[in-house]
Amino acid sequence: MKRKVVLVICSVIAIGCLVLMGKTLLDKNRNQIAWWVQAGAPDLADVMVTVPDGVRLATDVYLPAESGPRPTVLMRLPYGKRTYGEVRFWVGELTRRGFAVVAQDMRGRYGSEGTFAPYPNEGPDGAATLDWIINQPWSNGRVGTLGCSALGESQLMLAAQGHPALHAIVPIAAGGAIGSVEGKNAYFSAFEGGVFNLAASVGWFGTEGGKTAPKSGYHPIDPGDVLDGLPVDGLVAQLRSDETDYEAFLQNFDNPQYWRDAGYITGNEAFSVPALFIDTWHDPGIDSSLTLAETLQNAGASVNTIIGAGTHCNYLGTDGDTVVGDLPVSPDRRIGYVDLISRFLAWHLGNGPAIDLPEYTYFTLVDNQWREANKWPPADAIQKQLYLSAGQSLLWKKSAISDLKSSFLSDPENPVPSIGGPLCCTGNPEDREGPVLQNSIEKRDDVLLFSSAPLEQPITVAGPIQAKLWVTISTPDSDLVLRISDVDTQGNSLLVQEGALRLRYRGGFETPELMTPGQIYEVTVDMRQIAYKFEAGHQIRLHVAGTNFPRLSRNTNTGGPIYSETEVRSTEITVLSDTNEPSALILQTLPN
Repeated sequence: MKRKVVLVICSVIAIGCLVLMGKTLLDKNRNQIAWWVQAGAPDLADVMVTVPDGVRLATDVYLPAESGPRPTVLMRLPYGKRTYGEVRFWVGELTRRGFAVVAQDMRGRYGSEGTFAPYPNEGPDGAATLDWIINQPWSNGRVGTLGCSALGESQLMLAAQGHPALHAIVPIAAGGAIGSVEGKNAYFSAFEGGVFNLAASVGWFGTEGGKTAPKSGYHPIDPGDVLDGLPVDGLVAQLRSDETDYEAFLQNFDNPQYWRDAGYITGNEAFSVPALFIDTWHDPGIDSSLTLAETLQNAGASVNTIIGAGTHCNYLGTDGDTVVGDLPVSPDRRIGYVDLISRFLAWHLGNGPAIDLPEYTYFTLVDNQWREANKWPPADAIQKQLYLSAGQSLLWKKSAISDLKSSFLSDPENPVPSIGGPLCCTGNPEDREGPVLQNSIEKRDDVLLFSSAPLEQPITVAGPIQAKLWVTISTPDSDLVLRISDVDTQGNSLLVQEGALRLRYRGGFETPELMTPGQIYEVTVDMRQIAYKFEAGHQIRLHVAGTNFPRLSRNTNTGGPIYSETEVRSTEITVLSDTNEPSALILQTLPN
């Protein structure tokens, strides 16, 4: 009854504001009005939970209508517990299903004391919060966690603590939690193949990177104003004067101890908590999410993973007919994410019935089919290779290769523009994420294109995509940026997936080594994983370039300390292939 009264009163207030104050006031307070109307006021507001080092964390509690001890869902975040849309949404959904919900500002953010950093404190702070929750009269002693992106990454740091009160986690798009597991070294999804995710990182640290409560909150910037500047390590300082962790991230990529101290997952943790991983194929951390799910499973935890269409944290909107990028999506059935997540939590936290979930549930783009598997890649996936050959072609038979030697000049001052993919935070409202048409860059001289013949029958790929290339460059270092696209019978080239490698890291991220100009090297470039159907009559196309800007930072090509340099060099990149040393695109394909 209390929540219904609050909702009615707040609805009247909201309507009154619209009538009396007009559009200006509505625009200013839209988020706050939506919060009060949708979720109601906290039953316990801004309780200060003290953690072992004396820092106090601002915490809100929302209780269901039912009295007595309840299963509890904890959501910890750096974005403001009282105004963040994801928290608002789940408070409404979960309290009406009988859960208590605890929302907490991370240390150094909004109402909490201390100094924020991603994420050395999130494991211990989360564990201390669990200690507090289970000693409250409204708690049944069983706690789960839920949330996307930073709200998901911090769940994995907490799960690594092994706290006995943590009975379930639902990390969504949480690949940024990965550390050195399987050599990913993606850290906060700020790096990809050793290349800095420039636009997303400048955008995040510029807008949200404040380290203390007075500096937390959204800091309005236009990252596009600075993204083309050098040096890279000074860009965020042009957007805000207070300290962030942006510079430390750049300075410490090659320092594994920094990332271990920051809490990123190494694969040596003793995970045991049941987990429901959720992500989308065009999330920047999709590979890391799949690796983390496998890491927990290998440690003995019960893990289920769902991968759908969509971009970062945009999964709910794809559970029905929609468009992602330029690709229509029309699922053959609905997952019902909200109900599924709620039932998963009820099963592990309360008295809800067990639910039967396959280890992997994944959506295949283009054919719009949800499929199930007990391992990833699926057990019936078959590795196939397409070999690069003269004539800018991709051939299924290695014996058919004609000797290839194709070169292009990669100029950091005239980089290949970013179109689609996991593109974020450029400041340009016309930039789009996901599978977007690539035709506008395919006529550039600094993009090599290799295309298959039109397919005689459909091919469905499901799993990792790699390219093993023989290359030589004219400078001590550079980047390789690869895209795979689907070319239809009208010549429309739709991005399927992409990846990159900073060539100094070709032997591993902990053993950087510059290249000898003119010497030929075999290198492996990982592209993100995908489940995608290429229709009969379509062509599979591989792009080879040296830049993808502003999504990825530009290599200065000097061999020096990239992020502090202000001078750049062009480099000639040559791709070679023959029957003895073939360059190839490697796919995992499902049986027709």
